[in-house]
Amino acid sequence: MYAMQYSVPLPADYDMRIIRERVARTGHLLDGFRGLNFKAYLIREKANGAAGNEYAPFYVWNDIDGMRAFCWGEPGYSAIVRDFGRRPIQDWTLVGLSEGPRGLDQARTMSLSTRPLPAGVAPVEVIEDLTGDFLASGGPWTVRRVAAVDVTTWTLLLAELTADQPTTDHGATGYEVLHVSPGPRG
Repeated sequence: MYAMQYSVPLPADYDMRIIRERVARTGHLLDGFRGLNFKAYLIREKANGAAGNEYAPFYVWNDIDGMRAFCWGEPGYSAIVRDFGRRPIQDWTLVGLSEGPRGLDQARTMSLSTRPLPAGVAPVEVIEDLTGDFLASGGPWTVRRVAAVDVTTWTLLLAELTADQPTTDHGATGYEVLHVSPGPRG
């Protein structure tokens, strides 16, 4: 499994209703997309205290074929390239994914935090200690929790999709969720 995210920074005076309307109009196009576990359509707004306006979708893929089909195909990343230019895509290899008591349709916020894995230590020696409690815990508002590693920088990602306010402790970045596209059913 893989996670990925790209960020589209937007001007401070950008009318974020444009992004909201875009997601309302097209978000459903990835519902049931093959290979997708889920896609969270995320935004941050300067008007709500963020450093700037940003559109930053987050994906979890069950397999590389689905991720590849999205990156090269339609519907997919081509729409971002047409409308905002080709943005770099950050990707991570999943360590684990846990589901909370809330459904994807109840997701309202997402928090993401990163930190480097300890230097000079084999990942296998620390990964369970760094992710086990996070994946096993959660609260009554948890939708999904994701732990993943960028193996080019050996950086750990901890992400939580929730039906409540995002967790922004420990330097986490909080996002508003506009829509969540689930992967194929059954």
